[in-house]
Amino acid sequence: MVLFRTEDGRLQAYSANQVSQFGWFDFSIHRYRDFRALPDEGNRSAHKQSFFEVCQDGPLAVVRRLRPRRGLRKIAFTHPAYYTDHPTMADNPEYFEYFVNDGDHLRALDRFYADVYEPLMTRYDQQLKKYIDTHNINDRLLFGRLLVINHYNLLIEQDAKTASAKGRDKAQEE
Repeated sequence: MVLFRTEDGRLQAYSANQVSQFGWFDFSIHRYRDFRALPDEGNRSAHKQSFFEVCQDGPLAVVRRLRPRRGLRKIAFTHPAYYTDHPTMADNPEYFEYFVNDGDHLRALDRFYADVYEPLMTRYDQQLKKYIDTHNINDRLLFGRLLVINHYNLLIEQDAKTASAKGRDKAQEE
């Protein structure tokens, strides 16, 4: 739920099915935080949406959400981070589940090679492997995977710019 305070002081609540995206500048961590409502494929309800924070935007966007509470922690020992959006919580990746949104599906970043790299990123396999080796990136860790996805997005954008420039050159020749 998103709570919105109106000018007259009333609070209005909106669900992920009513809001497509929202964001704010978080002065405590000095960055804009962008949230989008996306289909929650882990939920049994077919049309259930949840809010996900956008970590990296691009053709393969990386989004995250708070990890669900399980077991005894759910009842008695819930971490205080679940009650408030504290700045230290936003910077701690252990509180979150990370996904790649390819426009059609959310794919768990925990299964990077099986669910993300193999089906989506092999087009640039040689360039990505060279990037990983050159920069000594550990793609088994979250930070390394984020770097690889960011580089993949840059390669896609460079190809799009090159293709549009080639199209302009052809049009000018004719």
